[in-house]
Amino acid sequence: MRRVLITILTLGVAASATAQTSGDAEVPVRQVADMLYELAFANRKTYTRDVVQRLTLEESVLTASEHYKAEKGLPLPAQMFRLGADELLNNTDAFWLSLRSLEPINFASGPLTPAEEEGLQFVKDNPEERFYTEERDLSGRRALVAVYADVASVQACVSCHNGHPKSPKTDFKLGDVMGGVVIRVFLGE
Repeated sequence: MRRVLITILTLGVAASATAQTSGDAEVPVRQVADMLYELAFANRKTYTRDVVQRLTLEESVLTASEHYKAEKGLPLPAQMFRLGADELLNNTDAFWLSLRSLEPINFASGPLTPAEEEGLQFVKDNPEERFYTEERDLSGRRALVAVYADVASVQACVSCHNGHPKSPKTDFKLGDVMGGVVIRVFLGE
């Protein structure tokens, strides 16, 4: 038996898991992407609900703003996600994740590749399903690309997107797909 230790740092929270494997058993790459998504989703949902929603809308003690440093407030949930994703880039080159949208407030958050665009459209049309494909990324590395629907789950997200001057869509409702979480797991050649 060999011991496999997996450590994931995302959204400012470290999680470690230890699994026993025998022989050459491996975790399927789609399952790896799904586990990374579940961890990122749990962190994002908790931050959005228990920090941003509670402290900005329910208790009105702080603000959440894209200019959070200057305004001494909280990062927006999408910014917190990006901060965690950026931290991942400093720690691993085995995978990365991002928050993307077909209707981004920030132009840089639009799809980067045809696979991302196809995946974002797929999850917009089928929010309960997941999209998987393989492609070479912009640097030429082969990767599994997995896309998961990013659904407006709290009023704070809906209000922010609908009220933002750069938002291309201003009629979001709770439960609408606002974009997607894109995960790339790099594959061997």
